[in-house]
Amino acid sequence: MNLLKDNSYHILGLDTSATQKEVSRRSKELVTRLKIDDVPNYDLDLDIFDGYRTEASVKKAVDKLTSPKNQIVEYFFWFQIADNIDEQAAGLFRLGQYDDAVRVWANNSTTDTAKSLLYKKNLAVLYSLLLYKNKKSQYLAKAVEAWKELVDSDKFWNAFSRVYKLHDELGADPSVISDFRKNSADAVSDIFADLSAHHGDQDYASSFSNIFGLKGKKMETDIVNPIYEKINDAIEELDKLQVSTDNVLDQREASVIKSAIRVTQDELNKLLDLGLYDDSRTKMLRDRAAAALRKISIDLNNNMNETGMALGLLKIADKISGTSAFSSRIQQDLKTTQENHEYKGKEERNSKVLDPIIADVKSGHSDRAIQTINDYLYSSDTDEDLKSALVEVKKAIEERTVKYGKPVGSAPGLHTINGIGTTLYGDTVYFAFFFIPIFAIGRYTVENAGGNSYYFQGKLELKPWQKVFNWVVPGLILIWIISANN
Repeated sequence: MNLLKDNSYHILGLDTSATQKEVSRRSKELVTRLKIDDVPNYDLDLDIFDGYRTEASVKKAVDKLTSPKNQIVEYFFWFQIADNIDEQAAGLFRLGQYDDAVRVWANNSTTDTAKSLLYKKNLAVLYSLLLYKNKKSQYLAKAVEAWKELVDSDKFWNAFSRVYKLHDELGADPSVISDFRKNSADAVSDIFADLSAHHGDQDYASSFSNIFGLKGKKMETDIVNPIYEKINDAIEELDKLQVSTDNVLDQREASVIKSAIRVTQDELNKLLDLGLYDDSRTKMLRDRAAAALRKISIDLNNNMNETGMALGLLKIADKISGTSAFSSRIQQDLKTTQENHEYKGKEERNSKVLDPIIADVKSGHSDRAIQTINDYLYSSDTDEDLKSALVEVKKAIEERTVKYGKPVGSAPGLHTINGIGTTLYGDTVYFAFFFIPIFAIGRYTVENAGGNSYYFQGKLELKPWQKVFNWVVPGLILIWIISANN
């Protein structure tokens, strides 16, 4: 129920000074006219709501005005036209000059007198009504401040009680007024909760909550609880994820994480606007959201080596965590993950340098690998960790070269046809003619792998006598050929 749109006096087109007899007469008139679809307009009607005056709403209005507990609510949230100032403002309604009506009551409600405070109640009602008409109205802050002043003012409640008793024909018990006063702030909060729903804009509820420092039942039900539900749903989506099950963070999983974080942050911002960010219920939910992100972060870091994303999720978790105890746990995780991320970063940077060097060694270009290593070692841009790694690689290459010879990219071809071709004798590959070695092609550290296959570990220098052999044998063959032709 909208306290203003569905207000009984509003439905009946009366001000709060109307007697029970006037209420009865007006209700009968309205029912008669509504039966023939003749919807009347009255002096206090504002061009704000549509379809609020029906046979059913008229009957409900009369019922509420015959109950003391309901009547005081209706009375509080509508206009009292008591003197010429009120008449002047009400007269401007008929002309649609609402801002002028605001000025009339505002100019006459600047003091702390009883009459001035009653003008301010009319002004607060008008402010609130105009907020329905114009989204982001200039009257939002003024409306909240006016209601706050009235709710907190003993002088206002004394004046309101006296005037209410003058018009109360039901003879309400004094406790009705005192009970209503205790709950008046909650009732006012319902207006701003309804405004937020009406415009789809939480600023109305936030403005009320920031000034009053509380939330009413309607605000709790219509605004706060849906926020908590959205955050809870987002947390449940995160809890369901098992990102390392297939060892791949796929697009769907990444999208769920991103969406859940966005929803959680957006909804927490709404709670911040409402002044509820440090509420105990919110803190508990913030810790749950942080815990869900922490769980995914640990999974990414420990099982998938995704340190960058793990670190990012922990930073978000740290920002939204609700309690200092949980925040301390995340801080420790951040420290560990940061160290892992830095180590991984160094490994990746080192790999970009070391991988091409190792590839050169494997392909038999150890001289080029050594030259590349030396270039990095003598560069001032190379950090000490990388230099240490390069020294170790260089040492390994040199020790291996001494032991096995220079690394070879592939085994030499061994192939003969009718005894002519390349063949292996001992540790040396020769070119043979009818199985007679003619020329030493290369000497290797070699192991017989069995089945006429060999494992070449490195290439060695030819022995001095083999170098002489490579000159003498071809020379002798050449001399024999020349002699044979002569």
